[in-house]
Amino acid sequence: MSAPPIDVVDRLERLAAHAPAGVIDPDAVWTHGRRRQRGRLAAALAAVVAVGLLGTTTTPLLLARVQRVEPADSAQPMVLPDVVRQPGSWESAFPSVPGRLSAVGTGTRSGLWSDRNAFWGVSATTGESRFLDLPDALELGEVAVSHDGSRVAYWIATTADADALGQAGESAMLADGVAVLDLETGERDVWTIESDHGLWIGGLAWAGDVLWWSAGPAQAREDGVLTARTRTHTWDLGTDEREDATSPAGRRVSANGVGDAPGGFVEQGRSGRVEVVTGDRDPRTLRLELPAGAPGEAGTVHAALSTDGARLAALLMPDASTYDSTPKPVVVGSVADTRVALRQVDDAVAGTVLGWRSATEVVVAGLDEVEEGRPQRVHRAWALDVVSGGRTDLTEFAGNTPQVAADAWTAEVVPAPDAPFAPDPRVVGAGGILALVFCLSLWRDLRRRRGHA
Repeated sequence: MSAPPIDVVDRLERLAAHAPAGVIDPDAVWTHGRRRQRGRLAAALAAVVAVGLLGTTTTPLLLARVQRVEPADSAQPMVLPDVVRQPGSWESAFPSVPGRLSAVGTGTRSGLWSDRNAFWGVSATTGESRFLDLPDALELGEVAVSHDGSRVAYWIATTADADALGQAGESAMLADGVAVLDLETGERDVWTIESDHGLWIGGLAWAGDVLWWSAGPAQAREDGVLTARTRTHTWDLGTDEREDATSPAGRRVSANGVGDAPGGFVEQGRSGRVEVVTGDRDPRTLRLELPAGAPGEAGTVHAALSTDGARLAALLMPDASTYDSTPKPVVVGSVADTRVALRQVDDAVAGTVLGWRSATEVVVAGLDEVEEGRPQRVHRAWALDVVSGGRTDLTEFAGNTPQVAADAWTAEVVPAPDAPFAPDPRVVGAGGILALVFCLSLWRDLRRRRGHA
């Protein structure tokens, strides 16, 4: 075997000459190496966590910035999308001044740790759906959209201690008062009423610039049961005039909803009567005459007046004492002074009356079992011509059924915009972590192949 080259020998001798003197402590070297490995591992884990948090927290902000919706210009005509879509739980919200809305509903908005109930709306200009931030709103409380979609009224959450009221208090819908948000200016006005346990709420409805709302202070009896005597209040947003009305029970705003009327609303009364309220605050009573041959126990629900106030449409209930979700005959009649003689519109049936599209077209909707095991809800709406009996499809509801502004039913129907890209930011963060772990593993593998420690 030949001797190594002279230059190799020289290099080895120089390295030996510069080697540290003394005995090397293997334990100290091992400890130093392990400490170095732990430091690298900690740095890698910190980077992984940072990437995950960055992706989770910044994704909603970036999407909200990119997908910003421009406020609806009051000069532009209102539109109605052919699909009224409830936003996905991770979609963004409207800006603080969303502009006019054609509909407002309730849904579920997701958070990093839990989900919560939230309001959402549909832009009156683009038909886009976004969540709607209503400050201090009562969860699952009713909202009322003005006819032109420029204002929304809602209940303010109560400060009462529901736990102190027992089970009855926990299940009650209690509020401090009402708030009105101007969607075009962002201005917000409130009307609160002092009470020991909060207000037991009734309904909200618009008559021109006047908001009608019913509520009464909740009283706790000795047995813990809550009771309340509601009264109707009127609030003129144009003059800020506020009145505590002492209206009879028939003129209170029902929590079950009201029907549309030109410049006001229709409240279903008793014994075949309805109350029509308009902006002049002078309610009038209309007596309904059922079609010939209707059962003696029959009645009507979901009454609404046409855009010119000349006709009234409703659904005929064979038994007014029992309500069910089966489709019911659509009846209509001309308003003659204080009475309306109803007739059935051919063989047309529907689940509810939503409003009027014109003087002769009533907007009705069907109820479907959209999800197995869940209650039926409105799924599609169409315009029914009460003269010819013709039917024109209008829109579908993808999600919970919102309250649609009265003027939106008369608006042009346009194709609904596509849903925006709104992934779960937790999934985005997890994807970033996996990508970073893969890159770190690849980097370590390449270092090993190159002979690095």
